[in-house]
Amino acid sequence: MGHYSAAQSLAKQVKKVNPQAEVVIRDLFEYAVPSCSDRVYQAFGLMVTHCSSAYNTYYNRMEKKGPDLRPVFLPYFLKKMKQLLETEKPDAVLSTLPLCSQIISWYKSRTGDKIPLITCITDISSHSEWINANTDCYLVPSRNVRTRLMEKGVDGRKVCVYGIPVRPEFDAKEEKNVENDGKKQILIMGGGLGILPENPAFYEELNGCGHIKVTVITGKNKEIYHKLYGKYENIEVIGYTDEVYRYMQEADVVISKPGGITLFETIHSGTPILVFEPFLQQEINNTGFIIRNGIGIILKKNPEICAREIDKIMKDDTLLNSMKHNVKQLKQQYDQGVIGRILSYVGCGSEEAYVV
Repeated sequence: MGHYSAAQSLAKQVKKVNPQAEVVIRDLFEYAVPSCSDRVYQAFGLMVTHCSSAYNTYYNRMEKKGPDLRPVFLPYFLKKMKQLLETEKPDAVLSTLPLCSQIISWYKSRTGDKIPLITCITDISSHSEWINANTDCYLVPSRNVRTRLMEKGVDGRKVCVYGIPVRPEFDAKEEKNVENDGKKQILIMGGGLGILPENPAFYEELNGCGHIKVTVITGKNKEIYHKLYGKYENIEVIGYTDEVYRYMQEADVVISKPGGITLFETIHSGTPILVFEPFLQQEINNTGFIIRNGIGIILKKNPEICAREIDKIMKDDTLLNSMKHNVKQLKQQYDQGVIGRILSYVGCGSEEAYVV
């Protein structure tokens, strides 16, 4: 879901640069294996939720294999990619998923096609899965990632520090909600899979903090929505919403898993982030970025201790203001004019762009 969200945000950026551009977004799995794409995503969700150690082992093993990874079922995916490109006839491909970049790179090697490939890395990562010989440009989330890519042999002229794309609404500053009797506001989110604390002690402790107002967005996790809805006086529970940006801008802090998209949504919103201790390697990398830049804090695993830690943080205005200042300073490092220059560089600044 994060990769797809990044693609949607990139599409809006392309249209902003060139309103005449035709932008098409495709989910590769949905296109290539429509009969079982849902099961692929469900299996992935189960793996990262319940078998994270096995996933991390696989992830680290792929890193050691180095760039230009060969995807499984490559001949099948090459056939489908050829069919897709011949149908759409794009002037450039923007990829937000490692597998897509790999397949396009192999396609270019096999066919000699010169179609520009722009890879947008959606985590604070220089993992080898993103690096492919036939990539024309990389959009990366930080200067540190750019340096690490160059250490792995990527031409620095191909690497642009852009951040991770988020919807433009996250930049639209709005006045904070003034109807909370001066209480600090916390937004708790569970990411695309709705992974949230399940222990009632966590919510009971937060509900008992009289100086804060908590909003929980459960997303598609209907089970936890029904467990929490209407149960606590100081906790508002929201299911799925397409106005996350509004809640994020109104919050004093966001509490969430440290996914790449969520992290940059908080940066663009100017809101510090408190993160649950991560278990996926990509999120561990993202957490390092949070700590290095002073824009958030890692919370303890124990639900009751975690809630008390949050209470302490919300009472510390000096700490909150410091983190907000660091978020603002970090956001200023990102050049939002990159997309226009990249499209001009690959020769489609006034033609069509294709986001996959």
